[in-house]
Amino acid sequence: MEQTIPAFFHDFRQELMAGAEANGAFQLSEFMEAFSIELIETGFIEGFELCHYRAQRGMRIDGYWFNDEGALDLFIADFDSRDELQSLTQTDVNAAFKRVERFFESSLSKKLFSDLDETTPEYGLSRQIADRKALIRKVNFFLVSERALSDRMQSIDGRHVCDIEATYHVWDISRLQRQRSSRGHKEALDIDFEEEFGSGLNSLPAHLGSDAYQSYLVVMPGEVLAAMYGKHGARLLEQNVRSFLQARGKVNKGIRTTILNEPGMFFAYNNGITATSREVEVEQGEDGLKIVRIKDLQIVNGGQTTVSLFHTKRRDKAALDGVFVQMKLSVINPEDSEIVVPRISEYANTQNRVNAADFFSNHPFHVRMEEFSRRIWAPAHSGAQRETKWFYERARGQYADAQSKLTPGEQKRFKAEYPKPQMFTKTDIAKFENVWDDHPKWVNLGAQKTLRAMLHG
Repeated sequence: MEQTIPAFFHDFRQELMAGAEANGAFQLSEFMEAFSIELIETGFIEGFELCHYRAQRGMRIDGYWFNDEGALDLFIADFDSRDELQSLTQTDVNAAFKRVERFFESSLSKKLFSDLDETTPEYGLSRQIADRKALIRKVNFFLVSERALSDRMQSIDGRHVCDIEATYHVWDISRLQRQRSSRGHKEALDIDFEEEFGSGLNSLPAHLGSDAYQSYLVVMPGEVLAAMYGKHGARLLEQNVRSFLQARGKVNKGIRTTILNEPGMFFAYNNGITATSREVEVEQGEDGLKIVRIKDLQIVNGGQTTVSLFHTKRRDKAALDGVFVQMKLSVINPEDSEIVVPRISEYANTQNRVNAADFFSNHPFHVRMEEFSRRIWAPAHSGAQRETKWFYERARGQYADAQSKLTPGEQKRFKAEYPKPQMFTKTDIAKFENVWDDHPKWVNLGAQKTLRAMLHG
């Protein structure tokens, strides 16, 4: 069910407060960064530089970007850290655009920079506008607002400002929600190996009879496997019973050592990976059968191998051209996937010990609990304005893996939104529920049996 605008506004406000606290920044800066990231990633703008300036003469600017084709993007924010969602009227929009227009006009014709402090960002922007006057062929004005644009708002036609073509764009909270929803929709991975990597995968058919599902034995280049994880991340491992357990365990350290010291023996030493898909396309090549395309690829066992290859290449600058991994690929009917994929995961040959609790990772109950924990905000502590979230670790290692590709600043923000004390696991919830249901004897049997009792009791 699609989230309502007020609910999205609430979540977005909490994100801003969490980010501001984690980064030691003002909420306005976090607000502009959130919108600029969305606009850049979706291709509406090429880049963004923060620049806050307000003047008594009715001028305001909150950001800008010069591109190489003579276009200038100027941004103004409608942000007041409002507690409730409010409406953005045409009068508000016109007034905001007037303020940023005045900044542009004053910089072009009145040399605004001469009245500004040379050490400030607004001086640098105003000076650049004046110096590049002859090169600016177009200016795009952007209004980004935490309010919802009124339905009665009419479109703003382009015009000329100081003889320069000008366009006007409004990004309100509802437009941000629509854009995030369209980008956030989960789509099955569809990988064309010839297009992305220049060649298909060498494979042997291993079908078990004419009525059985299709299966293949594949030689997967380590470079390709690492590149797929680098591009698609955890989406590639969504059906895995656990996420990457980092390089602390003996098995993962062994994988890394083999990559660095004996890459040519990786195929012999490693147990390989087990994967499923919804559909594959194959072609007969000079060297035999090749898989050229896989739809809805999921690695259900071998996540440690996959992510170890990625991290060893990135952190240790390891060359993977001599590393190959064996892959058992099963083509599963989507209607059977909920039953068959967890069984494949459970019965597959494993390298790290899998606890009994790990086999329940894909149970619908845990999938729903994970969705709730990522979406629902926990009440703020007494006296605090900012709310936090619980982190339900459906698959072992998710909490650490969610941070593994983040920058230090992004990690601080993540921990502010999902504090470590608010991370809980499948066995934790089993203990909570069994105690609540007056079954302390099951809790005393141990974590794994407690979970079994909750699911089957």
